[in-house]
Amino acid sequence: MLDSFFTPIPEEIGHPTKGKKQLIGGKIKSYVHTFPSLKNVKVAIIGIDSTANNVRKAFYQLSWRFENMEIIDLGNLVSTGDPKQQEFALSESLAELISANIITVLMGGENPYLFGQFNAYRNLSDSIEIVNVCSGMNLETGSELHKIISQKPSNLFNIDFVGTQAYNISSNTSKLLEQNYFENHRLGNIRANIEEVEPLLRSAHALMFDLKSVRQSDAPDINNFSPNGLYAEEAVKIARYAGLSNTLNSASFYGLTQTDNSVTELLLAQMMWYFIEGATTRFYDHPVKNDPAFLIYRNKLESTGHEITFYKSRKSNRWWLEIPHPYENKTFFIGCSYTDYQLVCNGEMPDRWWRAYQRLI
Repeated sequence: MLDSFFTPIPEEIGHPTKGKKQLIGGKIKSYVHTFPSLKNVKVAIIGIDSTANNVRKAFYQLSWRFENMEIIDLGNLVSTGDPKQQEFALSESLAELISANIITVLMGGENPYLFGQFNAYRNLSDSIEIVNVCSGMNLETGSELHKIISQKPSNLFNIDFVGTQAYNISSNTSKLLEQNYFENHRLGNIRANIEEVEPLLRSAHALMFDLKSVRQSDAPDINNFSPNGLYAEEAVKIARYAGLSNTLNSASFYGLTQTDNSVTELLLAQMMWYFIEGATTRFYDHPVKNDPAFLIYRNKLESTGHEITFYKSRKSNRWWLEIPHPYENKTFFIGCSYTDYQLVCNGEMPDRWWRAYQRLI
């Protein structure tokens, strides 16, 4: 049973706004006494550990702007003291929620359990894409990310790294990044054009957001804090882009320590709010091959001979790249922007297309 993986929310946190229908705490169905039903639920919230309770205090006080969306708070994962058991509980509970088509928000916890989140997708036949917002990544043996990329058999197609800073990445990790043709979007590039993050998330299935990627002045009580990083405004924009994604059904916001720092917890509460607000306005317009709901643009690059095909949604005006499988009769679609289309019109190969194609070879 799903409820065996969770502990209830303390009553003083779960019921302070009960009856106040204009606030999230007055509308959300929380596991305080009775485990909530999954019937008609669109979004579920899970606390990784007790650090989530302080975030709930801030989150429940925010305004309800989600119309009739059914949202439940399942409480916190059972604390076992064994990281492998915690990982199993996360993986199994998230897999059940994904199979029920429920979008899940994981919050709090210094230990990210990234492999547990990824492993929840193990039974899906589709290829999985991940976006990891982080200031530095570790792909070397023994790391959470290495467990993900080395899993065999695997349905992993891509990991996009967003907001990274070069001095936090080892030379070995940098080499592995290139060998696997994963995309690395550094902080400076993201800051110059934050809107380019939205296409990365549009075809992703999982968001992994390390709060240490936010600069210290905007998240003052995160361990390993740095004077450089994402601004709070950029963090909430990325969270909203993730909510808007057609395919994304799990988002973890991790790296929170046990603290009563209202600024850090309110930032995470606002990020969750924007994620859910994005989920209420999804377009659900992911293309299929020769989809009549899209305008299709085919361009041939003279320099390489490759035909690059773009799909533009008639509903949302968003763009996708078609990635043909080099050996099988399959087609993949990844989000892109008008900037990528302009590159092809100017005779240049979009880096996103090339890396995606190389991962299929």
